[in-house]
Amino acid sequence: MISRRSALYWLGVTAGGAGALNTFSAFAKNMRPGNGARVMACESFCVSDSGQVPHLRSYMADTLLPCMDQLGNVPRMCLEAIVAPHTPQTLLLTVYSSFDEMLKMRARIASDPRVRRAWAGIESAQVLDDVRSQVLIVNKESVRFSAEPAFAKSGLFEVRTWHAPAWRGGPAPEVSSVLSRIGVDPIVAGATVAGEHLPRFTYVVPFENLAARQQAWDRLDGDAQWMEMQRESITRFGSGARTTAKAIYKLAPWSPLA
Repeated sequence: MISRRSALYWLGVTAGGAGALNTFSAFAKNMRPGNGARVMACESFCVSDSGQVPHLRSYMADTLLPCMDQLGNVPRMCLEAIVAPHTPQTLLLTVYSSFDEMLKMRARIASDPRVRRAWAGIESAQVLDDVRSQVLIVNKESVRFSAEPAFAKSGLFEVRTWHAPAWRGGPAPEVSSVLSRIGVDPIVAGATVAGEHLPRFTYVVPFENLAARQQAWDRLDGDAQWMEMQRESITRFGSGARTTAKAIYKLAPWSPLA
């Protein structure tokens, strides 16, 4: 994960931000996506208590997103946590063609006076306990929320992360086949570019309701092909695909897709 200071700089904090941005710029130069891949920033805003939620919503809906609209056409989606290690929480997903585009957009956001003033208010009111960020490499075809918004009108979204030693070159086609068969149709599937427990993969999966979600994962646990893939991974790497994080969200009412 990227440091909290770096994440805050992306969203308009200037104090101490230049050093964090320089550090990440150096990292980005060595991690350029290719073959049509995209870069996705996943930023979790952990709100200190429920009474502060309107302040974050105002910042996101009235300041940050309009600023992004003016700066460019960045595909994005905002989710609010229902079940997560920290609630209240808002997750912002944004997609870029490259690391360079992401860094340039963040720098322009950071220089916007409206964003700086609004973020200063967020900090002075102690709205947030933390901001947690990670960057994914995603195939163009594996990000579908900007092109297919109809699913977003209702239902739930699970964000699930797997540590999968056997997927070092990316999940095998059989993985997608199994997930499709059990009713898991992710709108995001990406590989984490840095951090612990690599290779690590994050999926954003829409479900009609909690019951449909549970039924799908129960089917996965009992799927013969999945179990065989797990056995092979354990034999070769000492571990199968293991869930390291999961949380359930709903689409924020002020999200671009709402």
